[in-house]
Amino acid sequence: MSHCSRLKFVLIANPETRRVALFQQALTRLGLPTATLVPYEELLAGRCSLSEWEAPNLWFRFDAPERNFTVDRALIAAGANVDDTGQHQRIGAINASHLPADKGRILYPRQWYLGWRQQLQNWAEQIQGSVFNHPEDIITMFDKVQCQRLLAKHKIPTPRSLNSDAAILSYEHLVEQMNVQDCQRVFVKLAHGSSASGVVAYERRGTSERATTTVERVTEAGDMRFYNSRKIRQYSNPNEIADIINFLLNESAQVEAWMPKARLEGREFDARVVVIGGKARQVVLRVGNSPMTNLHLGNDRRDVSALPKALSVDHWHEMLHTCERAAACFPRSFYCGIDLLIAPNLRDHYILELNAFGDLLQGITWQGWDTYTTELAMLLEQEGVEF
Repeated sequence: MSHCSRLKFVLIANPETRRVALFQQALTRLGLPTATLVPYEELLAGRCSLSEWEAPNLWFRFDAPERNFTVDRALIAAGANVDDTGQHQRIGAINASHLPADKGRILYPRQWYLGWRQQLQNWAEQIQGSVFNHPEDIITMFDKVQCQRLLAKHKIPTPRSLNSDAAILSYEHLVEQMNVQDCQRVFVKLAHGSSASGVVAYERRGTSERATTTVERVTEAGDMRFYNSRKIRQYSNPNEIADIINFLLNESAQVEAWMPKARLEGREFDARVVVIGGKARQVVLRVGNSPMTNLHLGNDRRDVSALPKALSVDHWHEMLHTCERAAACFPRSFYCGIDLLIAPNLRDHYILELNAFGDLLQGITWQGWDTYTTELAMLLEQEGVEF
């Protein structure tokens, strides 16, 4: 008989997301009991507390609080009274809880993050057991500015950050810093965005400029709104570009040099590497039709067998080792997704981002296992449990 049954799991997630089904399937595959599902909505409404669960060998797993506007509203409301010095848009808790759904609109991202951070800190105090990824690590990975600073401090290769010493506060300030730091192409990334939300690839050549972005700028009756779009847009009007960049910078944004990428099938690509238990496991290559390579934007996926033949095995292993070193900056996290940029010379490489929930890679396996099964198998091995 398997000794797996003595391990128990609590999964904190939005029930409607496919992540839940995939994790439960992986538990069943390894003969483990299905996880107790705790919806974020219930937790945020105060209808339950994580302190209710206490047992030997109990593991808690936080998953992405995605695709649920009720949860988003609650997190924005939770951030209403959190002190913050930023210039971000603010809304009171009561008004936040009544925000109308507006599909794709980028709503109060900094305040959402402040609420998310505070709630994670509260939940960390309630937990009586182990966690896959510790809330404090999730908090840092959800802040691109802080995360990149931490990686740089640990000598992990990252794109040069233009706001490593001080925040860039406006479009004019950005243009000035690009001139001072001799950088003609930058990425401006919403610090708390995911899935390419609030990302602008911005370049200046003399007096001409261009922004390639997932952000759609909409003006209606004097009201300006910003939306996430799967259709990549290009802006060349300085006023429109300034509006978008000022919005992102006010909400907190990472600004970094736009690095050239290696090419595959004539197009630029990068890699999402999932590090589990300190080891690089599943990898998907993302072949881009634009500077943003996220797969949901219509880019193409390839497995590692499609890597350019000119990329030596030694250099590839070095790149995977860098991903493992990056993950090791978060010793209280069992897994994370890492975006790896490979330079055109197929030797230099940089860590673009870490994602605490970056393990949703459907159809990509390691030794026949998906990410969730690998995570559980490696956890069981670590715990000395037979399966």
